[in-house]
Amino acid sequence: MPPLPRLAQCLRRPSCPWAALLLCLLAARCLADAPLRIGDQNGLTQALLQASGEDRGLDPAPVWHPFGTGPALLEALNADAIDLGVVGNAPPVFAQAGGYAVRIIGAAEGAQTNNALLVPGDSPIRRLEDLRGQRIGVAKGSSGHYLLLAALARAGLGMDDVQVRYVSPLDGQTAFASGHLDAWAVWYPFVGQATSRGARVLADGTPWPETGLNFTLASERALADPRRRDRLGDLLQRLARAQVWATAHPRDWARALVAATRLPAPLVEEMLDRQALRYVPLDARVIALQQRLADAFFAARLIPRQLQVEAAFDPRFDPLLPPASPH
Repeated sequence: MPPLPRLAQCLRRPSCPWAALLLCLLAARCLADAPLRIGDQNGLTQALLQASGEDRGLDPAPVWHPFGTGPALLEALNADAIDLGVVGNAPPVFAQAGGYAVRIIGAAEGAQTNNALLVPGDSPIRRLEDLRGQRIGVAKGSSGHYLLLAALARAGLGMDDVQVRYVSPLDGQTAFASGHLDAWAVWYPFVGQATSRGARVLADGTPWPETGLNFTLASERALADPRRRDRLGDLLQRLARAQVWATAHPRDWARALVAATRLPAPLVEEMLDRQALRYVPLDARVIALQQRLADAFFAARLIPRQLQVEAAFDPRFDPLLPPASPH
């Protein structure tokens, strides 16, 4: 290695090999020390970790990035703008179909009533069959999208039999309230907000167990980096333990969520009753449930190719989960 004065001169030259080496070492050190970047829909993940105390000891503290929908979160994950995020059941199907460099590393399962297909209280729509020709709002590639697809299929209808309007949840809320939509497929807290104003639930996810799944995904880049991979495993453990805490302390969790989201307490309590999530292994049952979504979206020509969803699952962190409660 050159003496220090010569090294200093060398580092000032762009072509110096020692400069390149030093820059690589510094970049590697910065990457190793970089905090996890977590995508968070509506602040729910951060609120859960904080309320349960599972955020204590996270070093370095994660950087939180807010998102309004699962598809937007997964776009950021694919672009390496974040390392991890939690989404509903449908966004991973569209991510896999799009060739996203992301993997499912965790699954949480809850009640199937978190998603609902809504109609105005005074609507003449009484049965699923009455949806033919109607204007229906939904966020494309969302869990509400799958519920709409499944509900239409049950009535012998397809997406071509209705007028689908792809809208964000907030835009859908406005359009539904102003009468520009005849029906709206969405999830909590939007379901509870709409029903409190007189909307009716035409259908929810009860007949379809796959609608009760949420997924935690990580970028392939994060999983390939040993330091970030270890942090991902630690964070997944914390999320699973936090969910156990939330189930055991529903009132404390509701109070924390009210403070974090500024939503009315009755709405938060209603939402939590319809979630009751617990982390489960990425086993054959979960994979089979998710395969139903992929098959349905392909049959409806909403994704360009048939998928084998098992390829999107990475179960390496399953042994870190707390003991499962009886299913």
